[in-house]
Amino acid sequence: TCSTPSEPKRVAFFAAGFSFARGHRVLRVPYDWHTPYIFDGEEISLGVRAWTWGYDLYQPDRNIIGHLYIPAGSPLRPVFWT
Repeated sequence: TCSTPSEPKRVAFFAAGFSFARGHRVLRVPYDWHTPYIFDGEEISLGVRAWTWGYDLYQPDRNIIGHLYIPAGSPLRPVFWT
């Protein structure tokens, strides 16, 4: 049986689509301007750099949001990174 935590849990991964922090995080740990248009790898890079700057990463104690990824080549949502 898995217990449900009653508070956010510290984790090792960063989710760019669900990120909340004080504004100084963007100033101290900006997106890497050496990698424009990166999609695969952006979250790992940002998470590692934020952690080395002293930021802790957390996840909510329950699912509160979802994200729909549509397969590459789908006419429903053309993207530039595939």
